[in-house]
Amino acid sequence: MLLYQISAGDPVTARVMGGLRKNAPIIDVLHFFRQPGSGAHERYGDDIDGTFDTRGIGNDFDTQTVAPGYGDFALKIIGKNIRLDTAYEERGGDVPSEFLLKLDNWSENGGRDLMSQFINGDSDADDGATPPVNLGQFDGLRKHIATLVTAGDSTRVISLGSAGLQVALGNDTTARLAQQKFVEGLENLIESIDGGADCLMMDGRLLTRLSTVARDQCVISLNEFGARIASYNGVKIIPTGRKYDGSRIIPFNETVGASTDCGSVFAFKSAEKAHLTAMTTNVGLKVYPMQKIGNFYQHTVQLQLDVKPLSKRCVAKLAGVRI
Repeated sequence: MLLYQISAGDPVTARVMGGLRKNAPIIDVLHFFRQPGSGAHERYGDDIDGTFDTRGIGNDFDTQTVAPGYGDFALKIIGKNIRLDTAYEERGGDVPSEFLLKLDNWSENGGRDLMSQFINGDSDADDGATPPVNLGQFDGLRKHIATLVTAGDSTRVISLGSAGLQVALGNDTTARLAQQKFVEGLENLIESIDGGADCLMMDGRLLTRLSTVARDQCVISLNEFGARIASYNGVKIIPTGRKYDGSRIIPFNETVGASTDCGSVFAFKSAEKAHLTAMTTNVGLKVYPMQKIGNFYQHTVQLQLDVKPLSKRCVAKLAGVRI
C-alpha cells in the first residue's frame, strides 16, 4: 500500500499529506505495510539459490539446505509540534485559518525534508547532541547501498569511471561519447535491479541534462500536485530538489578519484513486504487535532516508519556523474 492509502482520512491530515506528496513524490512509489507493535521481522525474498540441477534415472537431485532470513524493522518516530500563541486570538486573529496556512507551509518544507531523509538518512550518524536526536532516524538509500557494498556486493554501485564522467553538452565526438556513456550507465543501473527498477532519483539539474542529451527517451510532465515527474524509457524519474535550507538533496560534492564534483543517481524497486519496503502503524501519517496547551494552540504531526531492503538487488546507485 502507499502511505496516503494507509494514513488517517480526516481533512487536516489529508491536507498535510497533499503537501508532502507534492514535495516528496517518492511517497507515491515506495510501498508501505501496516504493523502493530514497535517492530517486525520480515522474511528476505532471495535467500535461496534458485538454480536447476540435473539428474539421471535412478539418481536424486543435489540437496540444498535452506534457512529463513529476516530483515528487522523498528519504528522510528518523526514529526513536529506546530504552535501558535493564543495572544493572536485575543488580538482578533483567526487562529483556525492561520493554522491551515502554517500547516500548508510546513507540509511543503516537510516534504522536502522527508525526501532528503529517504536518500540521506543515517541512524548511525553522530549529530553531536546529548542525547542524540537521530535516535529516531531511519536509514536512507545511500546508507542501505553502502551496507550492501560493505557486506560484499560491489554491484550495488555502478561506476562511470575512475574519475567520474563529465556529461558535456555539444555534438562533437568527445561530448557525444560522454553522453552515450551516461545513457549506458543509466541502463546498467536499471538492469542492476532484479526485474528492473521502478524508479530513478536524481538532482533536478541532472534531469535537465538528461532531457537534453536523451530527448527521445526522456519525458517530463506534472503530477496531480503540480510536481515535476519524468520518465526514462518507461522508468519513473523523481527529481529530488532541495532541502528547506536551499541545499541540494543529492549534491554534486562526492569524490570519485581526483574529481570532487560528482553526484549520484539512485534506483530502487518496491513492493509491500518485498524489495525496498517501509513499515508504519495502522494510521500512517496522523495530524492530531488542534488543542490548547498553556499559552499556545498546537497541532502535532507524527509518522512512525522504518525503511528496509528485503532483497539483495532492489537498490543501487550510479556514481560519478558530473555536469
